Amino acid sequence: MKNNQENINSFKKWDSHTFRWAFVCFLLIGSVNGLFTYLFDVLLFENKIGYGFFYFVLIFFGIILYYFYVRFQRNWFGIFAFGLMGFIGIGIELWLEYYTNPVLKSPWAAVGWGLIYCGYGLIADFSMCLKKIIQKEQTVILLSAGIFGLGSILLSIIPLQFFYVPNPDEDAKSFLTYGVFLIPYAVLQTIMGAYIGMKLAQQKDFITKSK
Repeated sequence: MKNNQENINSFKKWDSHTFRWAFVCFLLIGSVNGLFTYLFDVLLFENKIGYGFFYFVLIFFGIILYYFYVRFQRNWFGIFAFGLMGFIGIGIELWLEYYTNPVLKSPWAAVGWGLIYCGYGLIADFSMCLKKIIQKEQTVILLSAGIFGLGSILLSIIPLQFFYVPNPDEDAKSFLTYGVFLIPYAVLQTIMGAYIGMKLAQQKDFITKSK
């Protein structure tokens, strides 16, 4: 029991093995983000839903991110995965939303989007530091997921409100007004995703110990 509590309240140091799995975490989160962007914004709603897909993708972010937190008992998966995704996304934003379809106010808006994605990861990582003061791992995971979900939504207001030329596709209006009722749903889905990810990671640990 004592060893279990020490494991809950502390993070292990990163090693080469961690970096490999962190890259897998990035690939999974980036793939889900790209898939939802294409499926919701392009395929289903013909570029009219804007960033509204973010309300629905958070459950999958929760599953992936918190699986890695629990499975490897290391922090900073968030800034690694979302930061790398944001860095790569700067070029994509420049190409798609500044040069091809110029809706961004300036090239710096694309850089701003990259920083916003870094912010998503930092919200998750810093909220996971609750492990140092809360004894129950499940409580930490659920609290962190709620903070991550709500914090990410609120942080998204900045680019949608200030990075675009006036009313390009009404992204900010649809995200903040028409979709505002989805905020509790999205936060709950993030928590649910984190719970699923935690249980999957614990099941993996159980299988490993059984062998």
